[in-house]
Amino acid sequence: MDDKKIYKILQHWFPLLRNAEVPKKKDRQSFETFLQWIDAAVFGNQCYLMKMKPDHFFDNELEKSTIFQDERVDIECLKQKIIAKAQPILEHYEQHKNVIGRYYNVHDQVLDIVLEEILDLAQQYKFELLLIYAEDYYWLLVPDDEAKIEKFCKAFSKQFKHQEIKIEHYEKYQCSRST
Repeated sequence: MDDKKIYKILQHWFPLLRNAEVPKKKDRQSFETFLQWIDAAVFGNQCYLMKMKPDHFFDNELEKSTIFQDERVDIECLKQKIIAKAQPILEHYEQHKNVIGRYYNVHDQVLDIVLEEILDLAQQYKFELLLIYAEDYYWLLVPDDEAKIEKFCKAFSKQFKHQEIKIEHYEKYQCSRST
């Protein structure tokens, strides 16, 4: 197995990672080593891999995204859009949680709003959103190259399969509407 593949793809996508030495062979199968490697490439308050904070919907390290910083994205505007979409759902849930509380996970719906807004904005700059499910959840914006994304996700899944780490190319949920 070419266990350097994910590191090489990331270095191709992100020039700032090219100076980061790929971990030694014996350490490449460790997700913790991967996190340390990608975090080592942090410059100031910028990073490529952001940690999701499910309990803090409006603070998912948006301002740390190197991609958003490079594109000069107005993070406050993005947060306001998220709040505007999420607030009615949170208020409705709060009002009716005695009835729907144990059958409905409002956190998941709000998290979908956050991810959809990140994706919408990323796509304007020709980036896509990847989600990593480990002990914590992470998000990563990558250039819009379907073949390369598929190759990366497949190699990533294979590399960290034994640690039960999952990766997903996030897409908006498309729901059919009845008329």
